[in-house]
Amino acid sequence: MGIRASFGEGRYQIFAEAIRAGDDILVFVGGGEKPHIGGFSLSEPSGSPVSLSIPLHKDFVVSHQVSEKVSKATGKRCLAVAGIHIENATKEEISILVKNSMICTDILIELMRRTDL
Repeated sequence: MGIRASFGEGRYQIFAEAIRAGDDILVFVGGGEKPHIGGFSLSEPSGSPVSLSIPLHKDFVVSHQVSEKVSKATGKRCLAVAGIHIENATKEEISILVKNSMICTDILIELMRRTDL
């Protein structure tokens, strides 16, 4: 069973879901108008994330930060998958979505601590 957190409103709302995969953690971060799989990152607690992205997508920017943040907070390996989309998003809107993703991740980590995920 997993844990879900969300932050933001309307088209700027972000959600994050985490599940345990053995000793590791899998996190999906989605939101905007059309959640999808756009990029993913794998992080170890003591290393830097390795990230890949679907061509023409920049979701790895979020997955990179999320995997690193969750891995360091939990001491576990974390695979983060991100897909956040707003059609014709401006730089300001992208900034809002990234910021909301980080706040949502902080909420998720706190919920993980409370439930011992």
